Amino acid sequence: MKTKMAVMLAGCCLVMGEAQAFSVSYDQKITKGRQVIDGKMAVKDDLFRMEAIIEGQRTVTIRNREGTYTVMPDQGIAMKIGVLPPSQEPVQGGNEYLGDLRQRGATLVGSETVNGYACDMYRYTDPQTGETTVWVWKEKQFPVKIVMNGLDGQSTVELSNIRLNASIPDADFQLPPGVQVMDMGSMMQMQ
Repeated sequence: MKTKMAVMLAGCCLVMGEAQAFSVSYDQKITKGRQVIDGKMAVKDDLFRMEAIIEGQRTVTIRNREGTYTVMPDQGIAMKIGVLPPSQEPVQGGNEYLGDLRQRGATLVGSETVNGYACDMYRYTDPQTGETTVWVWKEKQFPVKIVMNGLDGQSTVELSNIRLNASIPDADFQLPPGVQVMDMGSMMQMQ
């Protein structure tokens, strides 16, 4: 459950398109049913790091050049999780977000202020995640809230303290020294 939730959380992060360098850091609140998870996210190009407390345990999800990992620093272990399923893959187009929404067939459905950010609301239906509504910060064309109504219920992601073009050191995307890495993809193939 902890690993599945950490992977789900990683799927809620925002990653840039390939055209130009992009970085952002923000706080995020994910609500699914009664479960609420607060986390911190750092994204640099196609790398990301998400930290959260899940079921009382500090969990870090990292995507670096070597792969995607769920790290339990207090236990000294990391699980290499391979490729994320499409429904959990990060949203593409961080600095070209409106273009990504257009490609998804999103339509403008209104305007609203979320966490102090004046936003336009867009809605689209994705075959894997269901009906999705996105609140996009008008000034920066960056999402600040996402509500997904999928087969397994509603999930809401809210962003705050957004810092575009944040200075994020490459070391943030490396596994902590001394952690034992288990390759979950290899383990699954052996069964």
